[in-house]
Amino acid sequence: MGINNLASYQTMDLGKEWSYTILACFACAAFLILRTRERLKSVPMPNGASVLWGHEQIVFNMSAGMAYAQWLKELNTSVLKIRGALGKLDLLVLADPFAVTYILQRRIYDYPHSEVVRPRIGRLLGKSLGWVEGEKEHKRMRQLVAASLSPEAIRSSAYNVHAAADTLQERLEAHLADKSGDNIINTIDWTNQATLDVIGRFAFTHDFGGGINQEAIDILGAWRNMAKVGISRKGFLVLMVLRRFPFLNHLPLEALMAQGNVRSTIREGIAQELIRRSQRLPGESTDDNSLLSRLVSAHNAQLISMDELMDHITMFIFAGSETSSQTLGYALWELAKDPKRQSQLREECLAYSGHLSYDDSQTKLPYLDAVIREVVRLHPALAYMERVSVKEDVLPIRHPLQAPDGQELKNIKISAGQTIVIPIHAINRMDSIWGDGSAFRPERWLEDLPARDILFSGWSNVLSFSDGPRNCVGTRLALFQMKVLLMTLVRRFEFQDTGSVIINKIASSMQPTVQGKEELGPYLPVAVVTL
Repeated sequence: MGINNLASYQTMDLGKEWSYTILACFACAAFLILRTRERLKSVPMPNGASVLWGHEQIVFNMSAGMAYAQWLKELNTSVLKIRGALGKLDLLVLADPFAVTYILQRRIYDYPHSEVVRPRIGRLLGKSLGWVEGEKEHKRMRQLVAASLSPEAIRSSAYNVHAAADTLQERLEAHLADKSGDNIINTIDWTNQATLDVIGRFAFTHDFGGGINQEAIDILGAWRNMAKVGISRKGFLVLMVLRRFPFLNHLPLEALMAQGNVRSTIREGIAQELIRRSQRLPGESTDDNSLLSRLVSAHNAQLISMDELMDHITMFIFAGSETSSQTLGYALWELAKDPKRQSQLREECLAYSGHLSYDDSQTKLPYLDAVIREVVRLHPALAYMERVSVKEDVLPIRHPLQAPDGQELKNIKISAGQTIVIPIHAINRMDSIWGDGSAFRPERWLEDLPARDILFSGWSNVLSFSDGPRNCVGTRLALFQMKVLLMTLVRRFEFQDTGSVIINKIASSMQPTVQGKEELGPYLPVAVVTL
């Protein structure tokens, strides 16, 4: 056989090999789709899926979380499935207390972040506590930071929260005095600056200048750019493509680069300065028990790498401020729409003398506590969470499903690789639990709660801080700072409704936008009057 003939045969063999490989991939994909659909055949599915985008375009087009709430109500179920975009396997949506508790409390390490969520966390926050998977590694990282966020740590550093609150009050007073006749503010801008100021002082012994110095401007600017891209149609398309083809996660796409810019802004700027400033001579003692001090000590003891140290700083600067900021902004917006309840809250806050202590925040201001609980319930930072099963499993459910043969099913068999959606926003607002789940009514927390057997677990029986071993490590600090900041503001200012229609979108976390002005990005306007 001649060389040319040999090359021709080799080319033919290579072509056949590629053809067989492609056919095998399609066959495998078809098998997985058919098996998933067979296992979920008893799970109801809403109408309206498009051939290309499944149900996911509906989720994007509606205000965040509302599509899941609507489907759960229409189908009268606590479990449903939706078609994924671009031929993605069906997504299983769980709003059943047994199934959610099973995953979050008992099997969370068998349900890591999905293949689209984890890379996003990595780009935004680095390989830190929120990104890490596996029980051993997660517990190691959580143990490093938990002590710095304990009740004792908050008690001893409460003055830092009050300093940030006082600065916020002074800045807002000055703004209103200088802007005669222009008293409409974007609450998100102001609360972002305040919570960044809090986390800087509390966790890193660092002054962000009330959230308006150049470091803060750079960080918040990178965040705002990321959020604007994330809530856009372009952001949705990128998300759907990455869900279907996760190997594309490293492409230089604008939406992905915007997420990475937040991390790089912090790592290349303030993180390096914080580490340099905190370095001490070997054997030098310190009374500093801040989060930064503990992280640097762990690095010096070779318990964490320099990359991990930088990423932990990134995570706590960003996640430690942004989520609390959104919730606080929604609190001001809800109170602006409800003058009577705002006045009631103001009366209670004015009756308390001086700065609010951590212990008093738990017991001495019941209506403030109720308002915060209600806002956290109605406006979770995450509208939903995504997890994926690493192996086959059987999920228990409280509310049985009806099989095609009429049999009552009390569990759901799922395959490895099944994407799970836990619709936090919809769960927190379920009328079947709260009666008037979408209403802002803080008094519900001063009344008898619904029957325990229908409630979810988690802080205050809602999932806003998740649940189980991977719940929010900063819950106590988040609640305390929101109470202090809100108390400071309602004592001094009156907040009034502007009539704007708010549509919530998702850009990693929940982002409020004004209907018809989505190009402005995150925007939650209220009018403010100095008292």
